[in-house]
Amino acid sequence: MRTPLNRKEKRPIPSQAGRTAIVTGASSGIGLYTSLGLAKAGAKVILVCRSQVRGEDTKRLIARQSGNEPDLVLADFASLKSVHNAAKRIADGYNEIHILVNNVGAFAPIRELTVDGYETTFAVNHLAPFLFTNTLIPTLAGSGEERRKARIVTVASNASNRASIDFGDLMSSRRYSVFRAYAQSKLANVLFTMELARRLPPKPVTANCLHPGVVGTGIGNLGGVMGAAWSLLKPLVLTPEQGAENSLYVATAPEIEGKSGLYFVKERPARPNPIAEDAHAARRLWTESERLVEAALEKAHASA
Repeated sequence: MRTPLNRKEKRPIPSQAGRTAIVTGASSGIGLYTSLGLAKAGAKVILVCRSQVRGEDTKRLIARQSGNEPDLVLADFASLKSVHNAAKRIADGYNEIHILVNNVGAFAPIRELTVDGYETTFAVNHLAPFLFTNTLIPTLAGSGEERRKARIVTVASNASNRASIDFGDLMSSRRYSVFRAYAQSKLANVLFTMELARRLPPKPVTANCLHPGVVGTGIGNLGGVMGAAWSLLKPLVLTPEQGAENSLYVATAPEIEGKSGLYFVKERPARPNPIAEDAHAARRLWTESERLVEAALEKAHASA
């Protein structure tokens, strides 16, 4: 196993018995090991995966290694209709959700559009979790005397530190760079988290985000020169299992209960990009995200 220098001993996960957790992008990489860690800790895990075959394989693997069989919900995060339908199925099928880990991610080497006509990296990394989370908030929060403690965890990246939000070109139509598009989407994750924390019911539901570290996952399999460079770097970076540790910490650590609107690096709060602390920018992104999501859903409904 690859073990970076000065890597501390793995932290035990507190019991999650009686709690229900959702992990998106759960069939591989960080999502797989986040799901496995939660299942081993006793949580009922809902795997959100794009592929039926890979999802079923993941179910069997987690059940075999944890003795705790997860559930599977299919969703294509490149389709906002699919994302909305998946979230509604979960909301209708489960009375309580205690943990939501927005893990799914895209890193598109060339500019491509989703079925909704949106740039893929921004749509999958930001608009899809924005819609998925907002659809599930009533189930996460409960109501009245049934309000419960729940955590929303979004996997961002330190790539956000080098980004800005171009409100005039969120879809990167004027110029496209895979690194610029990815960094902008990850900054959007952080801005979304900060604004969500401001909007959530006080105390019971928290929203935090994190940098998992530089992790050797399939997201870097780009082909060409960049793919070759990534293959050379993979042995020097974290394994997906190690990359999942920060997600598991933010999702379960007792010492951060009730803390919200934070950005975690190596299991500690860290200062994000100053743009992420701009409440006006966060509100503007929220409003624009609502508009884009609603337009896509209306279009999908009209064509059904």
